Amino acid sequence: MAQPALFISHGSPIMAIKQSATSDFLTSLGKTLKTPSAIVIFSAHFDVANDNSSHNIVITAGKAPKTIHDFYNFPAHMYNIKYPAPGEPSLANDIAARFNDKGIEAELNASQGWDHGVWIPLSLMYPQANIPIVQVSINTRLGAKAMYEFGQLLAPLREQNILIIGSGGISHNLPEIFKKPSTPNRVQMVNEFTQWVEQTLLAQDTAALLDYLNQAPHVLFNHPTQEHFLPLFAAMGAGGTQVKKLFSDTEMNILALDAYKFY
Repeated sequence: MAQPALFISHGSPIMAIKQSATSDFLTSLGKTLKTPSAIVIFSAHFDVANDNSSHNIVITAGKAPKTIHDFYNFPAHMYNIKYPAPGEPSLANDIAARFNDKGIEAELNASQGWDHGVWIPLSLMYPQANIPIVQVSINTRLGAKAMYEFGQLLAPLREQNILIIGSGGISHNLPEIFKKPSTPNRVQMVNEFTQWVEQTLLAQDTAALLDYLNQAPHVLFNHPTQEHFLPLFAAMGAGGTQVKKLFSDTEMNILALDAYKFY
C-alpha cells in the first residue's frame, strides 16, 4: 500500500517541549501510519526565494544534517535539542534527477540542516529519529502552481514506501498576535478562510485552490506572506485522488493548525 502525502501545520516551536492538542495529534499520527522507509518534506522555513540561489529548488543531500534552531526568544534549553535523523543522499539524487529531467534546475546541498518546520513535527511523529529524510525547498517566487507541480513529480515515490509531507500552517499571521489593539473580527476572518480551504479541498477543486490569492476570503490577513501555505500545494500534488481532514485546532485564537491527508 502506498504512503499518503500529508499537510501538517507545525505550530509554535514551543510544541517541542510543551504538550498541546497538536503535539498529541502528531504523536498519534506517527503511530497510525505505516512506518515509511524515508520521508520527503517541504517546509515553510526553507524558501529559496529568500536566498541568492539561482536555482528554483534546493534539495538536502547530506548524510547527517544538523538541527537548525531557527527561532528566537524561546527557553534556552530548546536550543540544545537535537534531531539526528539521517539524510538520504541517494534519494536526494533521485529527486534532483526527476526535476532536472523536466527542465527544472535543482541544486543538491550537502550542508543544509533540518529547520524547525522539519524537526519539531517529526520529533513528535518519529521520536527515535531513525527514518532518513530528504528536505525539498519551497519557492514563494514561483507560487502555488509550481509547488503543486513539484509535488506531482514526486508522487511516484509514495509507491516506494516514502512519506511526503508539506509542513506549514493553514493560517499564519504572526504580526497579529502582537498587534495592539487587535484587528476587529480577526477570529471570524480566520474561520472563514479555513472553512473555504476545507470545503475547496474536500471538493477537490484544484483550480480554485491554485487561485487562492484571488478566491479565498481574507487571504492576506491569514497569510501576509505565503511561505506557510505553499507546502499544502506540494502535498496536494504528491497525493492521490482522495482527501481527508485529519485534525483541526487553533493557537492564540488565530493560528489555525489543520492537517490533511492526500491518498
